[in-house]
Amino acid sequence: MKKLLLGLIGGAALLAGAAFAQSAPIGGLIYTSPVVVGGSFNYNGGPQSSAVRANGGTFTANSTTAVTVTNANVTANSVILFGMNTAAGTPAAAPYVTTVTPGTGFTVKAGSGDTSVYNYIILG
Repeated sequence: MKKLLLGLIGGAALLAGAAFAQSAPIGGLIYTSPVVVGGSFNYNGGPQSSAVRANGGTFTANSTTAVTVTNANVTANSVILFGMNTAAGTPAAAPYVTTVTPGTGFTVKAGSGDTSVYNYIILG
């Protein structure tokens, strides 16, 4: 019973602290502590949503020359990440992007002797 009572008191204290920390929103601002200067945290209210475009696929390294990957979703600001799907040949270094052509695709160079299959994902 004492544990339950202490838990209830502690929970009430936490709720009171949370109410104090966010008391009196003025002009769309939430004060997070008594020492925060007003206007330092903007609050826009309502649910916030954002999205990052993501697309991907696979390519196979050919151990000698760059591989062209066709994907119309690539942009000039895309981030392209790789992960090995199936190791083959002698992968000695991670593949890297050599060129990006927005709306068309990108070119990847892998290490000499690497004929592995790689997964890729394009963010943005």
